[in-house]
Amino acid sequence: MVRYQAEEAYDLIAQEYAVRHQAMPERLVELGERFLGYLAKGAHILDVGCGSGRDMAWMEAQGFRTTGIDLSSGMLAQARQRVRGQLRHMDMCHLTFPDASFEGIWCSSSLLHVPHALAPVALGQMHRVLVPAGMLFLSLLEGENEMWESEISEFAHVQRLFVHYRQTVITTSLSHAGFVPVEQYRDTAGNHVWLNVLAQAVG
Repeated sequence: MVRYQAEEAYDLIAQEYAVRHQAMPERLVELGERFLGYLAKGAHILDVGCGSGRDMAWMEAQGFRTTGIDLSSGMLAQARQRVRGQLRHMDMCHLTFPDASFEGIWCSSSLLHVPHALAPVALGQMHRVLVPAGMLFLSLLEGENEMWESEISEFAHVQRLFVHYRQTVITTSLSHAGFVPVEQYRDTAGNHVWLNVLAQAVG
C-alpha cells in the first residue's frame, strides 16, 4: 500500500470523490446553518480544504461570498465546475491572505490531515485571517491516533494520514490560538465519530 500526502491522494481520487460527495449530508447542513447563523448575510467565508466545492456551493446558495483553498489541484479543478467564488492552491499552515480578510472560516474534515504538531500553526493562521469576533467551524475525527489509514475510507486503494482528536485537546488548541468555543457537538456518521466545534476569534 502506497502512502500519499494529502495533495497527491486527493489528486488521485478527485473525480471519484466529487461524484460520491455531490450533496451536503443532512448533519453538515444542520451544522452549516448554525455556523451561518452567526454571520451577516453576504459575509465572506473561507473554506479551508474546500475539496470539490460542495460546501462552498451550498454556502453560496445561502447568499454568502466564498473563497476556497485546497492543496489538491485535482480537487480545485472539480470545484471550478461548481462554485462562483475564488479558488486558490494553498496550504492552511501558510495562508497568504491579509489579516482580517474573512468573517467566517469553514474547515470541515480538513485539519484531520494535518499532523498534530502543525495544528497550532494552522489554527493560528486561521485566527489571523479572521476579523475580530469572526467565526470558525471545525469538524474532526474523535480519538487519539495519528496514523496512515485506508480502511476507514471508501477509497481503500489510497492510504492517507488521518489525525484524531479528543475534545479536551482541540478545546485547548483553540484557546491557545485565540478562539473561544461557543458550541460543541459530537455525532456519528457511518463508522466515524465526529467532533464539531463553532468557535469565535478573540484577542
